[in-house]
Amino acid sequence: MLVLSYHRIGDPQGDLFDPDLFSATPDQLDAQLSYLNRHVSLVTIEEALRFIEGGGERTSRCRALITFDDGYLDNYQLAFPILPAHGVQGVFFLATDMIGSSCIPWWDRIAYLMKTARQRRFTLHHPVEQEFDLGQGSFTAHLRRVLTPCYTLNAANVPRLVQELAAQAGAEQPTESERRFLNWDEARAMIRGGMAIGSHTRLHLVLSRLKAREQKWEMSSCRERLQECLGIEVETLAYPYGRTGTFSELTRQLARDTGYRAALLLERGVNLPGKTHPFGVKRIGVDAGV
Repeated sequence: MLVLSYHRIGDPQGDLFDPDLFSATPDQLDAQLSYLNRHVSLVTIEEALRFIEGGGERTSRCRALITFDDGYLDNYQLAFPILPAHGVQGVFFLATDMIGSSCIPWWDRIAYLMKTARQRRFTLHHPVEQEFDLGQGSFTAHLRRVLTPCYTLNAANVPRLVQELAAQAGAEQPTESERRFLNWDEARAMIRGGMAIGSHTRLHLVLSRLKAREQKWEMSSCRERLQECLGIEVETLAYPYGRTGTFSELTRQLARDTGYRAALLLERGVNLPGKTHPFGVKRIGVDAGV
């Protein structure tokens, strides 16, 4: 079984935030779903869970599940209208403290500061010393150099990096003036339209950097709030960031203890019958090539 992971839908060229989060334009998503419908069996989350647990009907066609992380507003405005037209259920993993908010996550904030930098050459000293010349080379490569160390930082240390970047690059912080994430009413509309909702924790933190009780709170409080506000059973979790090092074996055990049936990574690979760890389901990130 293939599990595809999308983030944002839209055109990154007209956006001042992280371009790598754009997985497809609406036209690309429409074309991709048409192609997948011709070549694989697109399944629901329940069908995927039965496959992971060793059940489900046998089929000669590869199964594929479509997922979206973070719950950006464009998921509701642009992706949601396309999915039912193809008879496809999308699974949207939501971080509950971001639902309906205008918050700008650190990865988008860093991208904004670099895109609006008045100083094209500068040096950052935290967490490691790095020199930048934005007039040379790929902007995406420069952005990755800033973002990648953040995955190993404690959450409290990320604002220090953001503040230093703003000062060194001569950029002004973005304002949280427009709603950027889908709200509860939109999530309910998506459920009525055949979509599924999963957990992406409460605050979207790197779980492996947290103590056991903090990890469990992130996973359990998100699940409880989704269930309370949406009136559904939430059985799947997508680990924030999902890369090796951002979760641990303890994280997997705590996810099981919290009541989830499965948890999804963001590591490439195919999930084989009888050989897939239910708390280590692999996903292939869809890249728009920006």
